Amino acid sequence: MKQIRFDTFGPPALVARCHEIADPGPPAAWEVLVDIDACTITPADLARLAGRYGELPTLPATPGLEGVGHVTARGSSVKTLAVGDRVIVVGNDNWCQRRRLPAAMLQKVPAHLDVLQLAALKVSACTALELVRRAAPLARGDWIVQTAPLSSVGRAVMQIARHDGVRTLNIVRRPEAVAEVLAAGGDAAVEDGPLLADAVRRATDGAPLSIALDAVGGDGVARLGALLARGGTLVNYGMLSGQQMRIDCEHAIFGGITVKGFWLTQRLSRMSLAQRDALIGEAVELLERGVLQTQVSATFALDAIGEALRHAEQPGRRGKVFLLPNGSLPGPLCGAPSGETAEAAVTSRERTGAGALAPG
Repeated sequence: MKQIRFDTFGPPALVARCHEIADPGPPAAWEVLVDIDACTITPADLARLAGRYGELPTLPATPGLEGVGHVTARGSSVKTLAVGDRVIVVGNDNWCQRRRLPAAMLQKVPAHLDVLQLAALKVSACTALELVRRAAPLARGDWIVQTAPLSSVGRAVMQIARHDGVRTLNIVRRPEAVAEVLAAGGDAAVEDGPLLADAVRRATDGAPLSIALDAVGGDGVARLGALLARGGTLVNYGMLSGQQMRIDCEHAIFGGITVKGFWLTQRLSRMSLAQRDALIGEAVELLERGVLQTQVSATFALDAIGEALRHAEQPGRRGKVFLLPNGSLPGPLCGAPSGETAEAAVTSRERTGAGALAPG
């Protein structure tokens, strides 16, 4: 079978290689054999390949934080899953055609839901759920301030917040992004810069702002801190700028601002199985109800991994990049032109849908 591996850290498109390895073999009593139907390329995967992530694997290693597949065999003691069930893989290392896993590392999901949308839930949607619903107490009509609103986490934040009756104030770095954010469901969008505070007051009618979500870092974090009401919370969950985060002492001391980091990997590791399953189930329910929708930029076969990674690193790219390890999916892809199947998408590589790339 095919598997993506890397033996050294470095530029992702140069260090990741597609290898032929032995099949994993039949499952043990508590294990399940899964064919991987789709997986994503997240910014966290790129950071791991480059050696710039908070938790680095022992090499050689296989990337892949997200994956969805279907059960092809189960061990004799597994009663909760059956052959043919569609499953989200909760564990990592998913850029491969087939995996043998403990049943506890899989979560059954409805078979009728779009495979690519399911594959994108674990990182972006679960991060957004934790940030919107649990990072700080919010009531209907309250505002969330966020940077990187056109990332897949940012879009999921807008989608979940709108569903929950919470408003989003979205800070962009390009004037043309304002219209895109509003079209994606943001309640207000303003361009970052020295006049940010005045623009925010106009956009919110001076409403108090209790929470800000940052995925960028750098000097802009200080401007976020200045927007928050006394005792507000600033959550940093990404490092897209590659720069150190800065916040003014006066906001921390006199404004009582709390600054904290959010790392989904760590959060999941501290959850019980029941809590983890409930979080992913929450995301699946929102997908099924049409609240969550991820934009798809392109799909690639495993043996085109170099091309896929170069595409994922393109500046200004909109939408997630997906790998289709086994080359085809049952039924049409979500958002694809009528009649276009996954096989056609692998050949054509490019297509668009409706959401964006995520810090993860």
